[in-house]
Amino acid sequence: MGHSLLCMMGFFLLSTVICGNAEVPIKPTVTVEPFWPQIYSGETVTVRCEIQGGEGAQWMYEWRAAKLNTPPTSNEYRIITVTESDSGGYSCRGTRTYLLTEWSDIIRLTVSSPPKPTVTLQPSWTQIYSGETVTVRCEIQGGEGAQWTYEWRRGWVNIHETSNEYRINSVTESDGEGYSCRGRRSSSWTEWSNSTPLRVISKLDIFHTF
Repeated sequence: MGHSLLCMMGFFLLSTVICGNAEVPIKPTVTVEPFWPQIYSGETVTVRCEIQGGEGAQWMYEWRAAKLNTPPTSNEYRIITVTESDSGGYSCRGTRTYLLTEWSDIIRLTVSSPPKPTVTLQPSWTQIYSGETVTVRCEIQGGEGAQWTYEWRRGWVNIHETSNEYRINSVTESDGEGYSCRGRRSSSWTEWSNSTPLRVISKLDIFHTF
């Protein structure tokens, strides 16, 4: 009788552990790195499946994603050169011996082409006189907050400037050209902006008109 009671209690405890895991299943979380609101084609992205409290365990992973023909079994899915076709929802779950987690919530990855920059002049006068100060600015709409580096051209010649502003403290006629720029974030480049002309008039030309 006592032996039977102990067996029943043992079975009850084992059932509680197993059923307890079934009643409160673990739910993984999917994260994307880098965690930018907008991902641009050409960048590298890592989608990661995280199981809280499951550190050190030997998990196998299942993935659901639109473009995964052969889904990985590890906790990371790395896309070296992301394209717009990688856009979509990603979710995962983990398996270990008898334990199967829930599917995670779906995280959306949105990939688009980098925006085309615009070059503006400050001041935005149609004619700039020699000796004045001019700021040429590269603006990327929708790219606010991103860590961009910039390339500049005056005509077809590159300018050694990597910020979004090119400041000319005392403009001369030789600075009069078309200015264009492009931006780079991670491994993704935007296209070149349209060329914005800077027209510089010598002060001597003003006197000659009188």
